[in-house]
Amino acid sequence: MRNFILFLVTLWWACPIFAQETVSETDTTIYVVAEQAPLFPLCNQLDTTYAAKTKCTQEFLLAFVYKNVQYPMEARQAGIEGTVVASFVVEPDSTVSNVKILKDIGGNCGAAVTYVISAMNEVGLRWVPGKVNGKDARTQMTLPIKFKLEEPLPYVMSGLDTIYKQLDTPLGYKGGSEAFTQHLKTTTTYPASAEESCAIGYIDVQLLVQPDGIVKILELLDYNNLGLDFQLEATNVALATSGQWEIATYKGRKVPTTSDMRIDFLPPNATACKQTIADFEQANALAIEAVTLYGAEDIEGSIQKYTAALQLFPNHAEFLASRGQGYIELKEFKKACNDLSQAAQILGVSWYDNLLMVICRAEESEE
Repeated sequence: MRNFILFLVTLWWACPIFAQETVSETDTTIYVVAEQAPLFPLCNQLDTTYAAKTKCTQEFLLAFVYKNVQYPMEARQAGIEGTVVASFVVEPDSTVSNVKILKDIGGNCGAAVTYVISAMNEVGLRWVPGKVNGKDARTQMTLPIKFKLEEPLPYVMSGLDTIYKQLDTPLGYKGGSEAFTQHLKTTTTYPASAEESCAIGYIDVQLLVQPDGIVKILELLDYNNLGLDFQLEATNVALATSGQWEIATYKGRKVPTTSDMRIDFLPPNATACKQTIADFEQANALAIEAVTLYGAEDIEGSIQKYTAALQLFPNHAEFLASRGQGYIELKEFKKACNDLSQAAQILGVSWYDNLLMVICRAEESEE
């Protein structure tokens, strides 16, 4: 059964050829050829050649399309594959218009492409317009998008590591969940250096468990910005699970796969840190309410709950990221940019790079 979706996207840019017409201030001509093709602002600001700026724009647009276009369910179920060709116009005011499907393959693929191109305006993504005779001009772009169904691989690559996603027998901790909980309880030590600070929070660790039982840490996320001593302790707790796993299998052989573990750090002096512990419990309860409201499509209510939680713990990356997602839903891009940027900085991750490039650019257009 083919169910893995691969998008291969290439661009046909407006050719950098001098047009013959003279561009006036009120010129409504749509130019298929132009002296300079439209560029993205960040690419245009590069101190480099025009060719490099064009390549940068291509890569940025490919990333935007790849992240956002969806293979329609109707097309997947019908096994529809092929290339949709669309055109759009970059206007002198930096927006896109005149989105048209020049070639469709059915199954709502054309509609999916139209949606993602039009979304550039909705998220505030702006272009540097194409130029004719040195003036901004309406410039037509052509965009072919290939929809292809492929047989799924049973694994993915993370750097040099192979991670199996299709499993016949899942990864499991020896002795089950009770034994795993006991391991966390007996091996997790609150750093002595932080006892007076009442620091509280949790660290998520993604483990890669190899066929020989050896554990490797792929990612460590310090959501509450607890610091190095806590991160080292979380690392020790995670690595201590080596040899304690029932290894996952695929087609009769042991294979590497991942497991996520959350390590909680509560201040050992419950009396001195009573208020901090109570605040943390309240913040988590507010976050649970926020998730429920978000699921019920009450985005504003969800944001209010996360805001209340963040008043208690301003540097909680998970709360910030979740509230930022809510702001995106409401198209409040400046607030979304602030929250997601702060979350990414706390976690030290690059997940949000492409998203931030778009959201924070949209935030600039709001001002």
